[in-house]
Amino acid sequence: MADQQNSPPRHDSDPELVQACLRGDEQAWAELVERYSRLIYSVARRHGLSPEDSDDVVQVVFTIALRRLEALKDTKRLSSWLITTAYRECWRIMRATPRHQDLADRPMLADTAPLLETELIAWEEAHLVRLALSKIDSRCRDLLSALFLDPEPPSYEALARRLGMSIGSIGPTRARCFRKLETELSALGLHASTGSNATSATP
Repeated sequence: MADQQNSPPRHDSDPELVQACLRGDEQAWAELVERYSRLIYSVARRHGLSPEDSDDVVQVVFTIALRRLEALKDTKRLSSWLITTAYRECWRIMRATPRHQDLADRPMLADTAPLLETELIAWEEAHLVRLALSKIDSRCRDLLSALFLDPEPPSYEALARRLGMSIGSIGPTRARCFRKLETELSALGLHASTGSNATSATP
């Protein structure tokens, strides 16, 4: 799955985002895809699907969302709805693919509530981290995003070249940026210690 760009969110809450999508706001649709692609992809991968099949799950889930979003009565449950849709698509693929038959023979969505809750908690923490990142200055946002959100975190040498910093200044700058991030996370209701975990484990 190609890494999504971490654009600052235009809509802080899912209900705001859904309403913008229903108004036909193309940027809102792009934001919805960016916000949830990693989560849906991770659901598919945790089901044992290949990267290619997982990409297919992402595409199908957003196609379903495009067709059925208007029918979603509780827009606060957007994330739950998308994850449930992803689970169902994963099982459909597994039942249709011989190499996944041993997994597909289990009852569909059996005992998935704990898994769903875990996925949601991880995603909500990651979303708050990204939202907090969007509220700090661009220098800190670029540094922390490179350290914790890049698929392959760069070396300090590469990071120094990319950001125009000396290698020796990265550590102190990182500490200052973390304090700024923790302030924003606290304002969003996420404790600093939890936020650090969410930053390092963003899906």
